[in-house]
Amino acid sequence: VRIWDTQRGQLKHTLDGHSDNVEDSCFSADGNRVVSASYDRTARIWDANTREVLSEFKFNDDVRS
Repeated sequence: VRIWDTQRGQLKHTLDGHSDNVEDSCFSADGNRVVSASYDRTARIWDANTREVLSEFKFNDDVRS
């Protein structure tokens, strides 16, 4: 997952952890969390500032948003 500064067009952070492509991601309303869903059959909740994984959910099938 890559977080961009859209005003400057610069990459701010990369959230590493998924072992396959990320299908979807979304920020929380306050901008402090990111949820990502991947073809590796996991969904993760990240702290957007520290880049830490706060929660990881594993599924037996594809994760869809």
